[in-house]
Amino acid sequence: EAAAATDAELTEFHSEEYIECLLHPEATSNVSDSDSDDDDDRLKRFGLLYDCPVFEGMEEHVRMAAGGTLAAAACLIDGSTRVAMHWEGGRHHGQRSRAAGFCYINDAVLGVLKLQARFGKVLYIDLDLHHGDGVQDAFVYSNRVTTLSIHHYDRGFYPNTGGVADEGKGHGVGHSINATLRRGASDAVFRRVFGSVASAAVEAFEPGAVVVQCGCDGLAGDPHRLFNLTGQAFVDAVQVVLAWRLPTLLLGGGGYNNANVARCWTRLTAVAAGEQDISASKDIPEHAYLNDYAPTFDMAIDATLAGDDNTDDSVEAGISAVIAAIKS
Repeated sequence: EAAAATDAELTEFHSEEYIECLLHPEATSNVSDSDSDDDDDRLKRFGLLYDCPVFEGMEEHVRMAAGGTLAAAACLIDGSTRVAMHWEGGRHHGQRSRAAGFCYINDAVLGVLKLQARFGKVLYIDLDLHHGDGVQDAFVYSNRVTTLSIHHYDRGFYPNTGGVADEGKGHGVGHSINATLRRGASDAVFRRVFGSVASAAVEAFEPGAVVVQCGCDGLAGDPHRLFNLTGQAFVDAVQVVLAWRLPTLLLGGGGYNNANVARCWTRLTAVAAGEQDISASKDIPEHAYLNDYAPTFDMAIDATLAGDDNTDDSVEAGISAVIAAIKS
């Protein structure tokens, strides 16, 4: 059972002064209603304005989001399971001393650090529409953690990082791997890129454990309207990872069409638990939020008729560049 993460656990990655500002009432009480320039400056310094404002219940959210990932990692460490899931995790934009991109903490980094102590080398894979910048930044100088992010990359698109040329620094050169996709990426394109670069990464790096961030904002129907993926793309990617038979931690992430995110993560839960994949034609069972699944009330996430800007040439060039970086 997951427990709320303690300050000591959170500061395994985050700075003490950030956690003090973020979580302790004496540091944050009434600041959202204050006209004090000092209060605003302090909140701005730690990223607690704009997209990451202070809100009621924030401490519980932060501690449990981190605690769930740490508990899942502990299950892998003690051998009670080979695959653990925590769909409330995957807050991949959080920085050491700053909230960012709706992420108040970076539970993914905390999970990787915990797994590192037992398994040595860890491969972190990010399937979110957005680059996993917070995780890459945390390990950019490390040769014990390889980060592989497959995401949309374009001028002005958040977080404006994650180009193919971002390969790591110092001892970490070659351990920050970024595969970028253009607007309209389909299941076939995603499957082709993931299959090629993930296999190359695991063969070159030989990790002892894997963490996969399964952000779903690339699904068709997401308000971003950039990728055109169905749940099958995520199922196929996770099945590739599970076939490696390594200790594997699956986390959640982005996704702003709640019904489609639930559809996708439900299928991933079934696959990760060793059960048969759930058919897209399967009816959604009766429950309090059934109306959210209208008009089909089934598990299908249908791709749209949007065009795909990813050409055979661009995909092959991207794969070749990434594999060259991995092998360099």
